[in-house]
Amino acid sequence: MENKLILAANQSQQIIEYDDDEHLSVGAMNTEIVINENASLELYILQNVNDEASIAKDFKIKQLANSRLKIVVVSFNGGDVRNSYTVDLDGEGAETEIYGLYLVDKKQHTENHLKVNHNVPHCTSNEKFKGILDDEATAVFNGHVYVAPGAQKTDAQQNNSNILLTSTAKINTQPFLEIYADDVKCSHGTSTGQLDQEAMFYMRQRGISKANARMLLMYAFAAEVSNHIGNDMLREHIDDMIKRRLRGELSSCETCVLRCSHPKEYNFDIDYSKI
Repeated sequence: MENKLILAANQSQQIIEYDDDEHLSVGAMNTEIVINENASLELYILQNVNDEASIAKDFKIKQLANSRLKIVVVSFNGGDVRNSYTVDLDGEGAETEIYGLYLVDKKQHTENHLKVNHNVPHCTSNEKFKGILDDEATAVFNGHVYVAPGAQKTDAQQNNSNILLTSTAKINTQPFLEIYADDVKCSHGTSTGQLDQEAMFYMRQRGISKANARMLLMYAFAAEVSNHIGNDMLREHIDDMIKRRLRGELSSCETCVLRCSHPKEYNFDIDYSKI
């Protein structure tokens, strides 16, 4: 499938794209987006399909002067999920934010590939991707920030963090900077580890069960991405889906969780006498 979106100057748009087909086997989509001067786009991508499904999405985005772009992509389920984003900052004052969260288990695989091209001066980009991997799940993160000659005053930040819940889960992460200007502020980083055992011990000492302590730590980790969702109602639904996913209760279904009118409440068993 081919899509093309052009935002006129000064236009503001919010788009939600949701993959939730229980019977989907293969899905591919190429999207081209142009964001003109002073325009703003918020794009929220949610992926929750069956364990046998393969999804491939490719976004090519061009930003002109003083435009704003925010992408938040959350991958809940899918056998083989591959997302690719190429952003060209072609106008001074353009700003890009891309946030990603992937929650994978069993033998699921997810990939996120980013290329952000700072082609002109005075542009800003920020990419943050976080993953929680369980069982034998695997993930790939490739992040590439390019700063062209003459693209001075560039501010580019990139980070990928992962939690591996088992010794058989694997992550391949490669953040990368390619800089040809000398007056820039750029950073990149990656971290991979397990749940903080000191934090677990601290919470257990205050009457929080082991299961709820794990849940709280994982949710806090994931919420650093979901908190960037600007639509309040959507953010509440996504938070509910994240909690369900972390508890192992969320799978792809014909009745979309986003449309659930009675979200489940989550209570944490705490012995307040120990606090």
